[in-house]
Amino acid sequence: MILYLIRHAEPDYETDTITETGKKQAAMLGKWFKEIPLDAIYHSSMGRAEMTASYIAKEKNMSLTPLDWAREIAWGKADGNPYDSESPWVIKDHVIEKIHSYPDGENWRNLKEFSNDIVISDIDAHIKNFDDFILQFGYERKNKFYKAVNPNEKSIALVCHGGVISALISHLMNIPFFQYIAHMGSDLTAVTKINFYGTTGESVPAQLIYVNSQIHLDKK
Repeated sequence: MILYLIRHAEPDYETDTITETGKKQAAMLGKWFKEIPLDAIYHSSMGRAEMTASYIAKEKNMSLTPLDWAREIAWGKADGNPYDSESPWVIKDHVIEKIHSYPDGENWRNLKEFSNDIVISDIDAHIKNFDDFILQFGYERKNKFYKAVNPNEKSIALVCHGGVISALISHLMNIPFFQYIAHMGSDLTAVTKINFYGTTGESVPAQLIYVNSQIHLDKK
């Protein structure tokens, strides 16, 4: 099975839509996907993701399926509102500037900068929901890999958000989230292609084919 993770186009965050530039980006994305086989197109139920996905659906004459769990990850103090504190990316910059490094493994979760912040539990919730989603397609998470319960040749696309994509790729590749965002970004309309392969009953590593590609925007 092939999974495409796609970030939305340039957003207008205040209205949860995409800008005029974003519409041009999404149109180029849709044209690029026109000749790529897809069996289903999913999107975060946030407006900017749905609008971006609609350009792919139009080119391929396909329907869209919204997923509430794929909405952008939230951060902020547990006793406040989402997004009422610095984002994980800003915190990451502060930590690296301060110690010129980052914690080993999953120890980033113990940083005082993340204490009492909802981001860790929200990332974990996204990961669980993703694994439940992938199980519907015949791949069951077992430790660090997936068991091919019902392997298939389907191709699906999920249009969502930079934070969600970072959380999912780090999970699929078994890379701590903090380390992933320290070294990798998620650009507007960028596409990541992941392959799940193997025969029935086998342990299947998620194989990263390419990551954060904007080739449809004539960017390498």
